[in-house]
Amino acid sequence: MKHILVVIALMLVLFTAACGEKEQQELFEPVGIGGNNAIKDDQTSYGEDLTSTINKGYFDGETRDVVIECISGTPSSYSWDGSTLLFSGIGEDSVYSIKGKLNGNIVIDIEESKKLRLELLGFSLISDTECPIAILNGDKIELCTKNGYESFIYDERGTVSEEKYSGAIYSSCDLELCGKGSLIVNSENNNGIHSKKDLNVKNLKLIVSCRDNALKGNDSVTVESGELTLIAATGDGIKTTNSDISEKGNQRGTVLINGGKCGIFAACDGIDSAYNVEVNNEGAELNIYTDKYSSYSDNVTKTEENVYYIRFSSSNLKYSIKYYNSDSDILWVDAVHHSTVSSGRSSYYYYSFEKKSEYSKMQIFLYTTEMEQGQDEEYYACTDYLTPNSSYDTFAIGTRGGSLGYSWTNYTTTITGGGMGGFGGGMGEGNSDKGTYSTKGIKANNEIVINNGKINIKSYDDALHANNDEELENGASPLGKVTVNNGALTVYSNDDGLHADGELIINGGNITIVNSYEGIEGSIINIRGGNTAVSAKDDGINSTATQGKAVTISGGELYVYCSGDGIDANTRESYGGITFDGGDVVVISTSNGNSALDTENGYTYNGGKVIAIMPSGGMSNEATHCKSFSGVGTSKSISLSMGSSLIIEVDGEAAAKIEMPISMKGFVVYLGSNSASISTEE
Repeated sequence: MKHILVVIALMLVLFTAACGEKEQQELFEPVGIGGNNAIKDDQTSYGEDLTSTINKGYFDGETRDVVIECISGTPSSYSWDGSTLLFSGIGEDSVYSIKGKLNGNIVIDIEESKKLRLELLGFSLISDTECPIAILNGDKIELCTKNGYESFIYDERGTVSEEKYSGAIYSSCDLELCGKGSLIVNSENNNGIHSKKDLNVKNLKLIVSCRDNALKGNDSVTVESGELTLIAATGDGIKTTNSDISEKGNQRGTVLINGGKCGIFAACDGIDSAYNVEVNNEGAELNIYTDKYSSYSDNVTKTEENVYYIRFSSSNLKYSIKYYNSDSDILWVDAVHHSTVSSGRSSYYYYSFEKKSEYSKMQIFLYTTEMEQGQDEEYYACTDYLTPNSSYDTFAIGTRGGSLGYSWTNYTTTITGGGMGGFGGGMGEGNSDKGTYSTKGIKANNEIVINNGKINIKSYDDALHANNDEELENGASPLGKVTVNNGALTVYSNDDGLHADGELIINGGNITIVNSYEGIEGSIINIRGGNTAVSAKDDGINSTATQGKAVTISGGELYVYCSGDGIDANTRESYGGITFDGGDVVVISTSNGNSALDTENGYTYNGGKVIAIMPSGGMSNEATHCKSFSGVGTSKSISLSMGSSLIIEVDGEAAAKIEMPISMKGFVVYLGSNSASISTEE
């Protein structure tokens, strides 16, 4: 597959100018689709020897060699109790500096209306019994590392609860980390930095290595600037937990990335927000690696090599799998009972069957007890043709609104609820039934907005994922919305590239989905601009809505290369599956059992240029199910060989030239002129 994707990266699509000029113009050239190596993966750039950097400030012995100075405000507002340094009794906003070494802990307990700025001038702090820095009270606390200084905080305690201040730095009030120096935080068993209110990071070079969550702000986390390296061995990189409205009327729970360079290495989610995630500034850079793609954290997801499982809460069904390469190359395999697992008040029944990697498609059939297995004439329910999922080992069946649904997950995960795909419609095949571990790049319980910046994600689960199934504390229904307005987004995902439980909007920017199971998935999908390239093992673009308009493309440049349906819409609305209003679209589907344009009741063409390429036969007739197709488009069955050029001419002028990334007995649809000619050139 890799060599095919490299060819795609070199593919050139040429369209004539809309104004009728005879000269060809380069309109769309997908870049960055080059398999596993195309994603930014220079994790070592975050430190040739990151472990050495983290341990640089470590020292042995019961040391209390500390110099404290009041820079401004109330003097002498600190005291010692053994190895505990207590700041209290501050009558006005104050600034203190501290340097040296302390084997002990710091407690800050000042009036709620007062602010304290603590400047770290080459300070090392180690604690194995108490929270190294516990901020119990105050209006706002600033921990500032001055330019030219490195400071170190080490939490060597065992695992503690949040009530025991679960972080190397723990704050009950707003906390800001700032300055132009370096701060290195290491927490062996707990969170790295945790604020119960707002947590802000500005200017400094910050390295956090911890067991649980690297940066946790219950109300919000904001990164304004600086250079951050966040390592979460078993948790999330950045996390918020509240989604209610504050007493001042502010919405809680948002993660804001307004600038700076941030490298996140997380066993679970890179960013997990209780409300929104926004990436706003052109200078912001995010490099996120989760689960097995992180060099610095643990792997939390395990898969079997040669077995798939089917999971359902009923034992009254039987299952067979139809492996498919072509109509003459089919293999039926029956699933057999494997185990029964209790979860709460329910029991779940697992059935196993052998993986057959030599087949490109699979279809799962459900039968009642009196039906015969291994046939497709009489059955209870079945899926569309699916691409075998190399990332997950369990096909989980559930019920929603009285209908069956399904999703991919793993045998080892805890059973939970979640949105699922529907049988017979190919809806939403993905890993929504996740369970214990979520290993997404960026996840939000309401909305993700990418306004600018450079984002690289290599995630085991969805790269971007917005939920709408968890109730918000503010009383509003979650949107489950993803919006990309600008910026550069490159992702490699074992599951969905971009996923929205609600609406997914692309207004601009450069989006490259290097690898995915499904590329772009949402209930409703609107592509209005930008340059988007998608590589997917199953559907390239998938809308799960069953009513109303599903996918609308009105601008921008879109390229899809996939093994499943190119653009798949499940709405029942007449000619409402896909609406082409503008833009330039190239869709290549390589599988015989799928279509480049797949709808339940047709699509509508109003404008733009669309080229859809797929194997002839099978589901290719779906690609011409367009309202008034004969007036707006043309189609042709044609033999296509890898490396050859597909030529489309309109009125004697070349409208498009595509270098083929794969050989196939093809079926080509062109929308934009009913008089276009379709031919090949070696």
